[in-house]
Amino acid sequence: MQQPVYLVRHGQSEWNVLRLTQGQTTHPPLTALGREQAAAAAEDLADELTGGVRLLTSDLVRAVETARIIGDRLGVAPVLDERLREQHLGSLEGRGYEETWAEAERHDWSDPELPLAGGESVADVRRRMAAVLADLDPAIPTILVSHGDAIRSALAHLRGHSLTDAPWVDVPNGSITRLEGVLA
Repeated sequence: MQQPVYLVRHGQSEWNVLRLTQGQTTHPPLTALGREQAAAAAEDLADELTGGVRLLTSDLVRAVETARIIGDRLGVAPVLDERLREQHLGSLEGRGYEETWAEAERHDWSDPELPLAGGESVADVRRRMAAVLADLDPAIPTILVSHGDAIRSALAHLRGHSLTDAPWVDVPNGSITRLEGVLA
């Protein structure tokens, strides 16, 4: 039987509060609210999962902290997988949201292979997330702790959207997206 996959976005980080673009910046930790969001996600997952589970996480601090809280509640150690990282946003990382959004408006989104600000392209992120999903064992429920854009890329891939027409999906901090029947 196909087991579900759970996509969990990390809890609120200090840079979320400061409205700084994180991308693959490694160090921003969770806030107190972020730890509460992770604990709430852990409780929701514990209510649903009764047996063995696999827990994979991005290696960025905010995701690792979230995964450890979940893992402590479920009795499973998280495994780091750098493919679950957020999109590398190049020179935009560390800059304020407004400045980042202004730069994003100048980006040619019609070319999914075009790197954003010297970082990764949308296609790069989608290939990473597709590779993670392809490597999962469909017999084991799996939790993937990741980031907003990476989760949006995974969902677009799984739903068969092209790289240029995937609809926007809101992925709040600490949210869980449960997917069934997605793995071959």
